[in-house]
Amino acid sequence: MTPWDLAYLAAAPPYAAIMGYKRLRHGKYRDSLPSMLGRRLPSPPLPAVERCWLHSVSVGETVASGALFRELHSHKPVWRFLSTTTTETGQAQAHKSLPGIERHTYAPLDFSWVVRRFLAAHRPSLYVVLETELWPNLLGECRRRGLPAYLANGKLSARSAARYERLAPLFRPALSAFRLLLMQNDEYAERMARVVGSDRRIRVTGNVKFDALPEPLTPDERTAMRAEWGVGAGEMVLVAGSTHEGEEDLLVSTVAELRAAGLPLRLVIAPRHPERFDAVAERLAKRGPSHRLSAGPAPPGGAPVLLLDKMRVLGRAYGGGDVAIVGGSWNGTGGHNVLEPAVHGLPVLFGPDMHNQPELVRILDAARALLQVPRGSLAEVLARLTGDAGERARLGAAGRAAAEANRGAAKRTAELLLADYDGA
Repeated sequence: MTPWDLAYLAAAPPYAAIMGYKRLRHGKYRDSLPSMLGRRLPSPPLPAVERCWLHSVSVGETVASGALFRELHSHKPVWRFLSTTTTETGQAQAHKSLPGIERHTYAPLDFSWVVRRFLAAHRPSLYVVLETELWPNLLGECRRRGLPAYLANGKLSARSAARYERLAPLFRPALSAFRLLLMQNDEYAERMARVVGSDRRIRVTGNVKFDALPEPLTPDERTAMRAEWGVGAGEMVLVAGSTHEGEEDLLVSTVAELRAAGLPLRLVIAPRHPERFDAVAERLAKRGPSHRLSAGPAPPGGAPVLLLDKMRVLGRAYGGGDVAIVGGSWNGTGGHNVLEPAVHGLPVLFGPDMHNQPELVRILDAARALLQVPRGSLAEVLARLTGDAGERARLGAAGRAAAEANRGAAKRTAELLLADYDGA
């Protein structure tokens, strides 16, 4: 048993209580927990072949891992691939984003005995983790086995960097398992260098998420989507994606105010978490006419508020709108992916709290492609955009151009990773 095991066991009771509540209340962890605890392992173990283990946490990282997988597979078609996620929504996304994977499962909890059983059963030849999942027992076991580890699309916030720096003597032995630390930008690279105490393994490759964007809808696809939503001629559609508690009320109230002023608006709301679909539907029904798209197409000229209660469709659904609104930015969550709507050429609005997406915001803001809107100004900004097709077109074109200009990170990441692995 390692010191990290003892720390995890000491912290287990409150975390177990939280997980138990979420399992009972929202159905979370029912599918993932057995695998995370080291059950449902392949028996007998997977064949001893060249196998790349790709790990991502949730939906956004899993979508990005699809772009990296395609690059790696194009160079190494004989390799087999193991995909793991931490969340159940990420697992569902992995089955969509990563076709041709030998095995999909959940990452093991970072207890040393669970990690050892997982590695013995799955027999990976290298471990590639996206963004920044630094689990010390897992990395320590990789180091002991001589299993090369790579951090891809790495990011490190100022808060996380400060925490890791304070614990650097404890983390550095585990971090030595990484042969390369491939970071999204110079700022993240500098922070990582302070944590690991060296910059020899650190490279800047850009953000792989730019290579995992959906293709813009064709005119026919856009027309069909809007017909499914019952959108009439002259109506403008606001697509609000990845919304959280409290944000639906803000958006519905704002749109009701603007419609009362005579603006022809439709609102499509896509909550971030599927376990909230029913609760959001009930709340919308109490506030006025609404329609759940899972029940079928909306009638023409029908409810002004549509609930997009379907999984893994938001990236394309943005293409049916005229303005995109990215949630998680008015309630302290820290925001979500602004690239998915930008690639469709839509103006992108979000609230004041985007601390989880600083790199994406920086790139698109530099292109003058974003509008950060305080809660109290949302109605004013939407009214202005509704009446100004020129501003909508300018913002949308700038966002699409910035997204296209920043592609290529997946190719750079794969090339550096393979050059190191093949040369080891």
